[in-house]
Amino acid sequence: MKRLFYFTGYRLSVLYWKGKELVGSSSFEPTKAGLDNFRNYLLQTENIAGMFLVDVIEEDFRNEKIPHVSSKDRRAIIGRLIDRYYRASQDYCYNEVIGREKTGRKDDIVLLGAMTNPQLMQPWLSIIDECEVPLSGIWTLPIVSKKLLKILKATSGCVLLVSQQVNSNVRQTLFRDGKIVFSRQSIVNQDINDISNIGELAEPEVNRTIEFIRAQNLVSRDEAINLHILGSAEQLGSLQRSFKQNDLQTVTIHSISEVQEKLGLKGIGGKFSDVIFAWLCSNQGMAFSHYGPAQIFSRYRNKMVATALYVASIAVVVTAILVTESNVSKALEYEKSVTLLKREENNYKNLYSKKFKDFEDVFQNAGIMNAAVQLANKIKVNSATSPLDFLIKLSDILILEKGDELHIDKIEWQAVNINKKFAKTNSANFTANLPVKHAAIITGRIDASEHNYRESIEHIESIVNSLKANVYIEDVVAIKMPVDLRSESKFATESGVDINQRATKESSGVFTLKVIMKASNHV
Repeated sequence: MKRLFYFTGYRLSVLYWKGKELVGSSSFEPTKAGLDNFRNYLLQTENIAGMFLVDVIEEDFRNEKIPHVSSKDRRAIIGRLIDRYYRASQDYCYNEVIGREKTGRKDDIVLLGAMTNPQLMQPWLSIIDECEVPLSGIWTLPIVSKKLLKILKATSGCVLLVSQQVNSNVRQTLFRDGKIVFSRQSIVNQDINDISNIGELAEPEVNRTIEFIRAQNLVSRDEAINLHILGSAEQLGSLQRSFKQNDLQTVTIHSISEVQEKLGLKGIGGKFSDVIFAWLCSNQGMAFSHYGPAQIFSRYRNKMVATALYVASIAVVVTAILVTESNVSKALEYEKSVTLLKREENNYKNLYSKKFKDFEDVFQNAGIMNAAVQLANKIKVNSATSPLDFLIKLSDILILEKGDELHIDKIEWQAVNINKKFAKTNSANFTANLPVKHAAIITGRIDASEHNYRESIEHIESIVNSLKANVYIEDVVAIKMPVDLRSESKFATESGVDINQRATKESSGVFTLKVIMKASNHV
């Protein structure tokens, strides 16, 4: 349920809405007795938040042109304008940028609105605060009335909306393309018991308003104004007789009851249009207040924060309950799973004891058997490293050497394990994790002219390079090289071998090489 305080400058009405249905209303006079009744009414009824709608003659609207600047500078300029025009009622001012000039400097057009006598509301606002009623905001009817334009199909062009909320006043609000430009309330001397002559009373006031807005250049002299007039069933005849269409104005008269039907409102009468605007105000949702200092709305804001925290706490509790329920469900499922797994475990144990108990001794030796198989495979692989394999690979390399000068006299072969980390070479252990390799000392001769020792060195160097180029050969070391007959000789070969030895004629052409070869299965 929503509560709205509706102030017309004299009397205050309190309306209760449930959706689109008016479910209750009360009115109070601005007398001592009326104020006391209002106070008692608030204390005895449910303390729900309220909105405050004003429609008073003590309201002023004006258009001002200001430079097109940043929002910060615009606020400063507007602040100075409000201080100039409405210094006594700065807390009850409204401003909105409604357009921009199309020529010249293209200044912004700002609408300024203000209650020139906010003290009229003060007795009512004081009682509302005294009774601790949360007040969400203060809105003005002229600005709220733009929400009706869409229903009236009057959202474009220059529109003057004419409405009557009380028998003594007529409200005229000017819109351009759906934005408020100006508003004025005129006094009409109408009998409360006979409102059928509203046309004759309102028509002169409307003409004065049109002359004023044209004089203020709010509407150009040759621009047509679209009049949209709200009236009750007993006022329609008078309005149709008084307001005529011409070249500078169109006239559309709307029945209040038809507008209420289009809005879907229930439980209201059709004498004036005040209840229509009251519902439009109460249906705004989270709209910002037009008037009033921030402190008078603090109770409402605190209530909203408290409500939000309450809703959040409920959400947390509900979430916690759902999570707890989920955890309990998972725990129950887990217990069921544990029971089922234990049952399956017992079944497998029974099955095992029936079929595989006799094989337990065999299974216990499975690790030893596996190690024995792996050792046998390792011995098989490493034992393939034989002298025959080495000799075949060596023959394939040396056969490529040209000529008959090369003679191999002796080969000392050995299978070894080489530990590169510790730079150690040991006799082959065919069960070790290190690969088994060929290690051989090759002794031979080169037939060359005894006066051409360099040719012998180059020949040995060629043999060394051929050996090193083979994928199977891991290392070649020249232990002894052929030398000349001089008492001291030194050769530096391209294979990186420095020879410094004493030679005799008998040892001329003899060389010794140490060769390390990979086993075939490790290449």
